[in-house]
Amino acid sequence: MEIINFIANNAMTFLTAITVFILFYYTRETYLLRKESQKQTQIQFTPYLSLRNLDSGATLSNLGKGIALHIQVDPSIQIESQLILLIPSIGAGEDRILYSMSKNGDGAWGLITRQLPDEVGITYSDILGNNYKASFSREYKGMGVFKEVKQNKL
Repeated sequence: MEIINFIANNAMTFLTAITVFILFYYTRETYLLRKESQKQTQIQFTPYLSLRNLDSGATLSNLGKGIALHIQVDPSIQIESQLILLIPSIGAGEDRILYSMSKNGDGAWGLITRQLPDEVGITYSDILGNNYKASFSREYKGMGVFKEVKQNKL
């Protein structure tokens, strides 16, 4: 009988404690879902570049799901006193050939990978405004095969 009276007198306290526990659990789960959703959104908008040698020449490929914008090969790299041109954008799953142009602007030529140095740095951004830097190194000396060294968000 005393137990029943104790429960009856403290029912609101027990119910409040249970409600607080449920709210805490629900809030924690909602936070974890939000973090996971942010990761998925980030992945959806992140470009991932690869430097390859195709029949058409030295090619940048976007292997990621996001659009790469303002792609620029390290401006210190010059091929026979020619500058490598900026690429405005590369969509998901698309390829773009690297072109060089003489400093006086009299023409543009597609590059072949053996014209590139052994280390190539590329900077680009995504549509969310995040900036990235990718570094590639020649895998086999003298050949047009490059391997990714790293790609970092700046």
